[in-house]
Amino acid sequence: MFKLKSAMKAFGVAIAVAVIAPLASAQTVLVLDPARVVRDSAGGQDLYSKVEQIGSAMQAELAPQQQALQTERDSLDSQTAGLSREQVEANPALLQQVQSYSRRLQQHMATTERRSQELQQTEAQALQILGERMRAAVESIRTTRNADIVLNGQGVYQVSPNADITDAVIEELNRTSPTIPVTRVTLPDQSAAPAQ
Repeated sequence: MFKLKSAMKAFGVAIAVAVIAPLASAQTVLVLDPARVVRDSAGGQDLYSKVEQIGSAMQAELAPQQQALQTERDSLDSQTAGLSREQVEANPALLQQVQSYSRRLQQHMATTERRSQELQQTEAQALQILGERMRAAVESIRTTRNADIVLNGQGVYQVSPNADITDAVIEELNRTSPTIPVTRVTLPDQSAAPAQ
């Protein structure tokens, strides 16, 4: 009985291999490294250059307030040096300066966080545009090569150079999309909203 089960299993495996092997070999599979496309294409480089410029502009916008806060902090540190919390609280003018500084610092931190979120959303929107254009280039190449499947090459162990379309996609994107529009996202200032 054991030999019969083993024989049946072997027969089943043989049938599966006989049926699946021709199907697998009948499909044309291509491989793409999307991270390399983003990194090496003119559009990807343009995108990151623009995002970096927007980030630098945001940092330049924040710098004057940051410097003013640092100067005020240094002044408060020298005024409160050697004083206990009770002594600071007993001096109404000094206490008001400390509280005012604390409010401005919190506002600046909220603004800095908002700018960070804006930069992340700006980059995400630009990457979405690049991704759409990459998909169009991949589809064009897949159709031209009569391929059935395009795999993400980052998880592929070994691939024939003929199946790797990364360079072809980069060339297509360089031809069709050497630049990517990058629009700065601006989020609403939540601190300016009326309190309820």
